[in-house]
Amino acid sequence: MERLSVNDRKNLINLAVFLLVALLSTLLIMAAISMLDLRGNGSPGGENNKRASQNDGSGKNRNKQDRNNNNKNKKGSGQREDDNGSNWKERAQRRRGERRSFDRGDYAYGQGPESMIPGDGWEYDIAPDQMPNLDISGNEGLPDMSFGMGGNTFVLKEGKNSHIPAFEVLGVPNYPFVRVMAMDNYRRSHWSMINEAPELMFLFGEKVDRKFSENTVKIKPVEPSKGYIPVLSGNFEMKYEFSLLEYKQSGVFYSTGVIENFYEMKYEDPPTEAELINAKTDDDYYYDIYVPEVVERIVDEVIENCETDYEAIKFVEKFLLENYTYDNTVLNNYGSGDAVVSFLTGKDRVGNHLDFVSAYAIILRAAGIPCRLALGYKLLPGVKYQVVYADQVYIYPEIKFEDYGWVPMDVFPYDVFYRPPKETITQITFADGTTKRGETVTVRGTVTDSSGNPIDNMTVLVYLKQYKSEPCISYAKAYVTNGNFEAVFDIKGDISAGKYHIIADVLENDVYRTSSSDPELKILADTFIDLEERSDIIGNKLNFAGRIVDFFTYEGIEGLEVHVSFEGMDLVETVVSEEDGKLYKEIEIEVPEDYPYYKNFFFAGRYLLFYGIEFKGTEIYTPYFTRRGVYMWKIYWINVTVAVVLLLGVVLLCVAIVLRKKGAFRRDGGKFPVLAAEGPGMIVAADAGAESVERNHGKVYIEFPQIGEGLPDVWGIKENLAVVFHDDEGNRGEIGAVFHKKGEYRIKISGKNDEYGARNIRIVDYREEIIAIGKNFLKEMSAKISGITDFMTLREIHDIIKPNIASERHWVLEDAFMVFEKAVYSDEDIVRSDYEKFYVFARELGKNSSI
Repeated sequence: MERLSVNDRKNLINLAVFLLVALLSTLLIMAAISMLDLRGNGSPGGENNKRASQNDGSGKNRNKQDRNNNNKNKKGSGQREDDNGSNWKERAQRRRGERRSFDRGDYAYGQGPESMIPGDGWEYDIAPDQMPNLDISGNEGLPDMSFGMGGNTFVLKEGKNSHIPAFEVLGVPNYPFVRVMAMDNYRRSHWSMINEAPELMFLFGEKVDRKFSENTVKIKPVEPSKGYIPVLSGNFEMKYEFSLLEYKQSGVFYSTGVIENFYEMKYEDPPTEAELINAKTDDDYYYDIYVPEVVERIVDEVIENCETDYEAIKFVEKFLLENYTYDNTVLNNYGSGDAVVSFLTGKDRVGNHLDFVSAYAIILRAAGIPCRLALGYKLLPGVKYQVVYADQVYIYPEIKFEDYGWVPMDVFPYDVFYRPPKETITQITFADGTTKRGETVTVRGTVTDSSGNPIDNMTVLVYLKQYKSEPCISYAKAYVTNGNFEAVFDIKGDISAGKYHIIADVLENDVYRTSSSDPELKILADTFIDLEERSDIIGNKLNFAGRIVDFFTYEGIEGLEVHVSFEGMDLVETVVSEEDGKLYKEIEIEVPEDYPYYKNFFFAGRYLLFYGIEFKGTEIYTPYFTRRGVYMWKIYWINVTVAVVLLLGVVLLCVAIVLRKKGAFRRDGGKFPVLAAEGPGMIVAADAGAESVERNHGKVYIEFPQIGEGLPDVWGIKENLAVVFHDDEGNRGEIGAVFHKKGEYRIKISGKNDEYGARNIRIVDYREEIIAIGKNFLKEMSAKISGITDFMTLREIHDIIKPNIASERHWVLEDAFMVFEKAVYSDEDIVRSDYEKFYVFARELGKNSSI
């Protein structure tokens, strides 16, 4: 083997080092991505698919068909048989034993009356530091809880909470609740969240639609907020435009940044009661619980009287209502004793909503049924849009089912919905009547009480609705000061053009009710007609095609009438736009005999047709007009037939002559190369390899058939150029050439000492060539027309030149400047057809004697 040189060894070492660095970089990037947990289309929220260990709040994310199949097929694959009551009782007893930690004293298994702790080995006194918890021991009412709730311990307080707006809800939720926190742990009269580390979640490139849709809920805070955010129970996917911390076991989300816009949750259909009757709770959701004797006796009674999980759930609710008095006006103060034990063993046996749901959750957990308390809000059921207020805070139990995840239970309900005593009157005194996307709208108004007295310190939400009852998220917000409010906001691209009602709703407080006012607003849109360009048609039918679009969004507009009229003819056609604004119609054209723009050739007659395209506008869409030209060719078929016959004869004659010849060119002394090139970077490619020709006498001619008549010998860089050569005797040859550098080239046919033919070609970048031609054209125009300066845009120069040329040349000027603007401003490819069109237009305009 040959030994490697020093340079070869150095190159191999450098290659090995490079590959090692690339591998390490890839591993680091993959590790960073896995730590960030970047999301794609939709962020799954609520319960996930994993079985949970202790304090795991996960569930199963299955669709309804999967659930039904699961309920029908419970045998095999490790599933336990529960088709009769005796089997369920055995399962219930087993679950109790699986949750048992140890036994001591007068309690079945526990440390004392104050301890019923899910989770073993808890070393904290009440709850770990910084862990949110709910203190239910005091003689208080429910806590104040804003949209983004922060802090740690929420002490229940006496009296009604403030009736202040918290957030908007668009959509009908799967359950009439939204959850802010989930309290899985109970110790010494405190319900608390699981002590878990959150995961940071991002969602990139997700577009959120602000419109109402089925099985979707959007939530928007009235005031910019951060902290724990309201979410649905059950299984859902989230869409949001900010980062979130997700507590996966609890199904709770926290925002460290301020949320101003809405976020969206798309949910599965919730289970029906019939499905829950036959459903199993999640036996694999593991937890420990320390149960006092009073709870143990109740659990014995539950197992004795029930044969399914759902019967046990309903039995506990019925047991509490039959053996205890539910009075939500009662405020118990349990002091240092445990609240749940004190309630169950108390002499009065009277409790409020929180006493009942706490006891309900503890009894079910002791019976092996996973249950926890959720802290959130109660919503109006079946309503497509509502504003949720701070006094709608609500505590309710959730039970974890094997196939449905955490399902909220509306047990021991009470009314949280408050109606303020005094009416208000809202009037919009000024609002812009029309506007466009990207422009600003101003709305002013007043808010008074029923007697006309101005009201202060209230919030007004402004909506844009196409019809008054349309459910939608608010578009802007204002504050009432001395009875007046003003909202100034931009119309964004997510609002389509059309007629809208500006609706101003004043939000309630403890004293005053809501009211609204609704004048009309028209959001206008500029239109644009984008046509498929046609330079020639053969026959008398024009296939008119294009789109009429909203100029702001470039979205097609359906149902608009566009009129096509031909100059010099009594012909007007109407085209109605279809889906996505598409325009199409086959227009039959009968040209009058005295039509002025006509030119006669041997094979055909050519008509230059000018036609206008006009959209006259509507209340919403502005008018638009443009003008186009097209060549229509009328074929003289008799002349064509005669020419074809003659051509066939000539071809046959030529074939006969060629067959009699042995070579194309002859010369004494042998053959010479077909083609030679001079210039920077010429590469010649021939399909048949190297060719040679022979010649007797006469001159050899070189042609470029791809370059049209009247155009200069200019070709594009890196494009294949066909080079054809022939002599006086009709001998012919062809070769292809590609030029990789710009410059002037000389193509010649030569022998050893003689040159028999030559022709120059200039290779250019078409974009640069168009710009160079355009500059010369503008220089000529500035010498003829005053007012053109170097600081103008092309469109401004176009508008100055246009009045100075004949009207029948306006379309030429328009098309020329469209190509010029494409070359100057656009990143689109500039092709041969763009260059040829611009060259011809610039030459025609330069010859215009009217300037």
